Amino acid sequence: MIGDPAAVADYVAELRPRVAGDVRADDVTRVLYSTDASIYQVPPLAVVVPRTADDVQAAVELAARHRLPVLPRGGGTSLAGQAVNAAIVVDMSRHLDRILEVDPEARRARVEPGVVLDDLNRRLRPHGLQFGPDPASADRATLGGVVGNNATGSHSIVHGMTVDHVQAMDVVLDDGSLARFEALDDGALAERRRRGGREGDIYRGLAALLADPAHRAAVRAGTPRHWRRAGGYNVDRLVQDGVRFHHPPDPRPNLAALVCGSEGTLATMTAVDLGLVPLPARTALAIAHFGDLQAALRAVPAILETGPSAVELLDGPGMRLCQGVPFYARLLAGFVSGSPGAVLIVEYGGTADVDPSARIGDLRARLAREIGGAGEVVAATTPAAQAAVWTVRKASLGLLMSARGDVKPLPFIEDAAVPVDRLADYVAEVERFCRDLGTALVCYAHASAGCLHLRPMIDAKRAADVAKLPHIAQFAMALVKDRGGALASEHGDGRTRSWLGPAFFGPELFAVYRGVKQVFDPGGRLNPGNVVDAPAMTDHLRHAGPYHPIGLATHIDFAAEGGFERAVEQCNGAGVCRKLGAGTMCPSFMVTREEVDSTRGRANALRAAMTGRLPASALSGEAMDAVMDLCVGCKACQAECPSAVDMAKLKVEYLARRNAAHGLPPRAWLLSEVGRLGRWGAGPLAPLAAAALGRPAVRRVLERRLGITRERPLPAPAREP
Repeated sequence: MIGDPAAVADYVAELRPRVAGDVRADDVTRVLYSTDASIYQVPPLAVVVPRTADDVQAAVELAARHRLPVLPRGGGTSLAGQAVNAAIVVDMSRHLDRILEVDPEARRARVEPGVVLDDLNRRLRPHGLQFGPDPASADRATLGGVVGNNATGSHSIVHGMTVDHVQAMDVVLDDGSLARFEALDDGALAERRRRGGREGDIYRGLAALLADPAHRAAVRAGTPRHWRRAGGYNVDRLVQDGVRFHHPPDPRPNLAALVCGSEGTLATMTAVDLGLVPLPARTALAIAHFGDLQAALRAVPAILETGPSAVELLDGPGMRLCQGVPFYARLLAGFVSGSPGAVLIVEYGGTADVDPSARIGDLRARLAREIGGAGEVVAATTPAAQAAVWTVRKASLGLLMSARGDVKPLPFIEDAAVPVDRLADYVAEVERFCRDLGTALVCYAHASAGCLHLRPMIDAKRAADVAKLPHIAQFAMALVKDRGGALASEHGDGRTRSWLGPAFFGPELFAVYRGVKQVFDPGGRLNPGNVVDAPAMTDHLRHAGPYHPIGLATHIDFAAEGGFERAVEQCNGAGVCRKLGAGTMCPSFMVTREEVDSTRGRANALRAAMTGRLPASALSGEAMDAVMDLCVGCKACQAECPSAVDMAKLKVEYLARRNAAHGLPPRAWLLSEVGRLGRWGAGPLAPLAAAALGRPAVRRVLERRLGITRERPLPAPAREP
């Protein structure tokens, strides 16, 4: 039986001596990896933290022998729920983070899957290069997740999807065997089909699947025509007479294109070869103000005719939420004037010889001439001003989740993209449907691509609200299909949309997708339930019943947060606390790179203890001590977390409960009394006190009992108090 506890125990015991990395199956670790940035929670069977590609192969191979499912995971920033599963989670982000090669002349980079996208771009910047797709989570999203999700971003109208930039990849197949997927000419393709083992089986199986005229016809007829598509499988890239609304740089068959966007359901990547694009020499931003959302959306087609490189939307509710977080409120005030109903962030690129800021005047004139409802256009032309704009835009996803209380803007229909000339009508119809259900909407989006991230305001703790989810999702899906759009345009299918695949893609094309899954993963063990064979979208919701946090009588007033439990629940899993090389949050994670030392990890552990996923005693026990230990109370999370999680305040409450139950720990007592103790040792006794504190035996006791290392010099007692 898949997931049998005895099989998991045998797997863990057998794998540990075979790998250089860690194999963890304790309750706290399973809680930490049970959530991502989506609305779901699914505890893994165990977690493997590999140090090498050999560790990854061993983990997958042994899982095949024990018939256990496998889920490769990066930063855990998935919004559709594909980064959680009842599987062996393989965390690529901790150690497999090397940039293996950069070839500026060939505009190519080779990376391990745990490399954070922004880290790669920092390495590329001196060469005048970048990776084209730029998802909002680039400061913590790993390239394994970017590729596995077929991510894109604000500049998709220029750079397309990740699949347009993936050249090759090294993978571990479902049985643990290795393969390299790359573009192949006819001779090399024929040679692959003659190979033995799983690799040969896959090439032969795909050839047979796509040799069927009915299957090729299904690909031609059923593949969504919208170019911004991250759902299903990229079978159209393998059908030579298939859909050609994209322009692949290398038209030769390449199974890397099929694995891209497959959400870990076809193979596990250990290295990826990526194509790179030049950095723009100069850019300029225009922030166009509008009276309401519909006026902004109606302006998008005309704005696109001016040749921008990006058009992004911030709506009024999103901006008001931003104003509630001091760090982002200060940035927003620099480019938004007054209280507009919506703004469009329009970017223009230029060359070293052409100043793109000149085009802002053309935009102003066009909006004044053709678009009703347009207001002020604010220019942002300096690097600092533009950085502020993009920081707010990239944080808007988390800011939407910062609303206090149980009603939250949930991500489950937000990934759709429709032609831009139909965007305003699509949004209006979804708003009307939700309003009839008594549900409000908030939104932000890549307006240039017709991708408006709509988030219905739902209380996931109420059964009546949860019942709305599939109805809203089905209605939105039908609208997207009718308007020639893509159901998933950058966040993937995951648990939120995979169940809609048969209705959206049609039975013929979806049968081809099932065939692809069967060819690659006949046992159905690679991230099962995603893309095909999906469960109901309401299974495993994070806050759905039975969800009953225990009531706590707190030492600190949490009335503003709605109580201690809601202060913990402010963490939505976006993982901004995992960012590296920018800001202050979270300093302990920056050092250890361990999920347990992130703000998200600590919030997950607290929530698990309050809801029975961990014993309630954990709220004052040793396990939570280890979780909270390295939180330094710096308050950076309160300032930088888009959801304004205040872990320092939460830790003080935890410590008060722990100390009330077990007494003050000796080190805490010593440090709290350091002033009084210092007075005792000061003055005439100072030389004796200094000599005593410097004795090796005393330092050994301080280290062993109080955790004060012998390498840390102690302050000398003062001769004069």
